[in-house]
Amino acid sequence: MGKRENAVGMAGRIAGEIEKQPDIYGASGLKRFFLEIQRSGGSSQDSDRVIVIYGQEADATPGQLKDGAYVMVMGKMQTYKEVPGGHIVVFVLAEYVGAVTEKVEQQNGVYLEGVVARKPIHRTTPLGKKITEVVVKVPSAFTEGYFSFVPTICWKEYAEWAATCQEGARVALEGRLQSREYKKRLDGVEAVLTAYEVSAQYIEKR
Repeated sequence: MGKRENAVGMAGRIAGEIEKQPDIYGASGLKRFFLEIQRSGGSSQDSDRVIVIYGQEADATPGQLKDGAYVMVMGKMQTYKEVPGGHIVVFVLAEYVGAVTEKVEQQNGVYLEGVVARKPIHRTTPLGKKITEVVVKVPSAFTEGYFSFVPTICWKEYAEWAATCQEGARVALEGRLQSREYKKRLDGVEAVLTAYEVSAQYIEKR
């Protein structure tokens, strides 16, 4: 996968149909699907459902990628801004995606090295847990000189440390890509939306 600055390794089940992905920064012929990954130590209902986008060259098993198939995915964390609307999409850009013949052990691993894009936000949850939100800037896989901005959550002692990071600091982190639902009022109506972010197991300066 090249120099290990942005590496994702996942294994799970395709949830839903494979869809055509609109062009991203000039890249065309892309497809996307939701990958459902059971969380380690969680119940069968406790899972993450993340977005995987890939091109034809990444498909290692043509014709076998379909709803319900178990797959392995290797690639990079990326983001893009939807037009219109300006919504930021957080996803895995797959360099390899292949169906496997039987259910595999669920995996969800992300390693990133990048730059803190803005001052981290430190807060305490309603349950009393301390967390710090960090946006990590990594090079775009689509356009040289451009960047993806990956939202990241740090916990416990790493939350305390991450809160001291200054904008522009270079960091390395490891964790998983998680999905979580939240409620927001849109045009006066409460809607349930999904946020995607890396949940960091550790973070350190580089």
